[in-house]
Amino acid sequence: MSTPARCLVVVPGAMAELHGRLVAVFANDPRVFVLQDRRTGAGALRSVGIFAVGGGDVDPVLRLDVEGKLHTLGVRP
Repeated sequence: MSTPARCLVVVPGAMAELHGRLVAVFANDPRVFVLQDRRTGAGALRSVGIFAVGGGDVDPVLRLDVEGKLHTLGVRP
């Protein structure tokens, strides 16, 4: 039995309002986890990122679904 594709959508720490909106959008999708980056300085994210859970590449179908939802909100990963 294979594990279903899952991904992390990581939102920069300075975008708390966007984080809340994305949590609401993906709340019913068990494949997607929305996190807020708490790092500061050079290591902090500057834009929304999509990452595979456990490393590697995000499943292409899942990526398209997530990017489509982000696009409807005006977010570019």
